[in-house]
Amino acid sequence: KLAQLGSSSLSISEKTKNPPPVKTLEDFINEPLPESPAHRLEIRLVRSSPESKEFKSTFNAALEVYQRYQTTIHNDPLEKVSEKQFRRFLVNSPLKPSKPSDGPSQGYGSFHQQYWLDGRLLAVGVVDILPRCVSSVYFFYDPEFHFLTLGTYGSLREIAFCRTLHHSAPSLQYYYMGFYIHSCPKMRYKGAFSPSFLLCPEVYSWHPLESCLPLLERTKYCRFHPDPKARDPDRVVGLGDVSVLFLNKAMAYSTFRTLNPANQHQEEVTKYASLVGNKLSRRMLLILMF
Repeated sequence: KLAQLGSSSLSISEKTKNPPPVKTLEDFINEPLPESPAHRLEIRLVRSSPESKEFKSTFNAALEVYQRYQTTIHNDPLEKVSEKQFRRFLVNSPLKPSKPSDGPSQGYGSFHQQYWLDGRLLAVGVVDILPRCVSSVYFFYDPEFHFLTLGTYGSLREIAFCRTLHHSAPSLQYYYMGFYIHSCPKMRYKGAFSPSFLLCPEVYSWHPLESCLPLLERTKYCRFHPDPKARDPDRVVGLGDVSVLFLNKAMAYSTFRTLNPANQHQEEVTKYASLVGNKLSRRMLLILMF
């Protein structure tokens, strides 16, 4: 019957061997628009720290969307989401901007990725562009467009953005989505992206989400590393080399101990060292006082 229809066995097998190519995320995003689209979406990246001219000119619009989002989606009282709180939470940043020659064109630092629909601010993704990853700090949107599942859409756009940056800065190759709380329904969407990995809270090694979920179903806190003897390779072995600041002078903790034999800071330094690890404990200074 196929032969009568003019289809040879060769052409049929060729079609079987060569299925149509699967569209990538970028294919969907960059799909050509019709000549007269009903709506136009524009995405702008503005530096938020230090505040760029573009950020300042759109600040009030972003604040209004943030306040509507927090009061509607998270039921926060309006007095809690003031301009001061917004700046402290999503504008002020400890990151110092830098623009090395081998980095992305916009440089590293803190940014707001704004989504404009027909000239109206629809949503904002707060991101940190770092040498090895794009960190998704927060995402908020106008609740009027809740039906668009903008949180998921924003993550897809940020993943595509990260892959674009990777072309000019090859070391930038990860998308960091922040905390994952398995018992929080609003965070479950993070697990829908594959491949995804969770950080072991004790060994600080990354593990596939699929192997972590059964553990999280049994208990809220768990160690992901399968080897019970494994330890953090960056752990602080001895406190003596931890860098501290005392009386405006940088010194090793061992030197501080000779000046202050009472050793009242032992517990504080031990906890600090366990949190920051060996490398950072030497690069940063822990302020100690009598």
